[in-house]
Amino acid sequence: TINTDAEYLRGALEEEEGLVEGDESDYGLYILTMDGETADESKQEWWGYTKSGEYVEYSVDQCPIADGEHYEFTLNVGW
Repeated sequence: TINTDAEYLRGALEEEEGLVEGDESDYGLYILTMDGETADESKQEWWGYTKSGEYVEYSVDQCPIADGEHYEFTLNVGW
């Protein structure tokens, strides 16, 4: 559970020290590490996320948040 005043998911994630790390891309933060687990791109691993069970197809920079929403990050394999 994260309590935040951030407007977008990236801001909320970055308030929790060590929770998320990544690289800047044309679309915003490309998440490489979530909660200490790093995706291995040589194995085609990447982090994706859902909002209330629905897959989100845009970056955490562009995802507005509201009270009571639930997000789940999943380490995926394969492009």
